[in-house]
Amino acid sequence: YLLTDQSRLRSVNDIMPMIGARFYTQLDASQMRNDVIEEDLAKEVQNGRLFRLLAKLGTINERPEFQKDPAWSETGDRYLLKLFRDHLFHQVTEAGTPWIDLSHIVSCLNKLDAGVPEKISLVSRDEKSVLVVTYSDLKRCFDSTFQELQAAATGSL
Repeated sequence: YLLTDQSRLRSVNDIMPMIGARFYTQLDASQMRNDVIEEDLAKEVQNGRLFRLLAKLGTINERPEFQKDPAWSETGDRYLLKLFRDHLFHQVTEAGTPWIDLSHIVSCLNKLDAGVPEKISLVSRDEKSVLVVTYSDLKRCFDSTFQELQAAATGSL
């Protein structure tokens, strides 16, 4: 259209009415694709945050001895975190079968990360002790214990 021999010069402005609908369709598709990519990125950020929480929790819980203290993981803040790990991953039904609910795990980890004031009951494995704590208490225990491990790792203890 622009290259054909014509008596007057034509510009892109002359073509826009002819391609306007296609142009806006492509622009809309591009915007929709950007929205999908942005949503996927938000999911990955969420996954990364939860992975970091699980890695830190594993670093704390799976360390039976620290600084030559064999009872380290069974006392104080670490014991609460051990019971929280059991609450996350080791629940069973009334019949004694494993109860696996990923939404429960994600929900509890999000509450821990946010430090919400909601109360939670943590039960010992022998079911003789029940501790009622808030997620904000657990977050404080979690942060202080991980900082203690980090300080020892960097030699600033």
